[in-house]
Amino acid sequence: MSSEPARIESLRVLYQSDDYIVVDKHWDIRIDSKMWYEKQTVQMQLQHHFPHLADPSTYYGFRFCHQLDFSTSGALCVALNKAAAGRAYRCFKDRTVTKAYFFFSISASWVELHGGKNSYDVHRRNRRYRSLI
Repeated sequence: MSSEPARIESLRVLYQSDDYIVVDKHWDIRIDSKMWYEKQTVQMQLQHHFPHLADPSTYYGFRFCHQLDFSTSGALCVALNKAAAGRAYRCFKDRTVTKAYFFFSISASWVELHGGKNSYDVHRRNRRYRSLI
């Protein structure tokens, strides 16, 4: 887990095909938002890196196949067309997809003891994180 905050430029692609793109969602970033004050979302990261893949007929420009909580990091699947979105929806609905979560906790005192260079950011957040693998 990176302790660096999410940035528009820092989208990591795990898999890409004609039908899907799977990205590594950073912790503490929303997937989508239409609120003017939301400066960092996965939606904005995708628009920055893949403007040609955005679909203006959808509300957010992309078809997110599932959700991850704000504080959850991990693999996030995005369908690139309506048929692929339908197939992914059926997989989640029929439970043929397995999601696994790994929970871990970061202690500010542990980071300080071990000389973490980003100890301020971890100390400021000082809470439990989880990751979808």
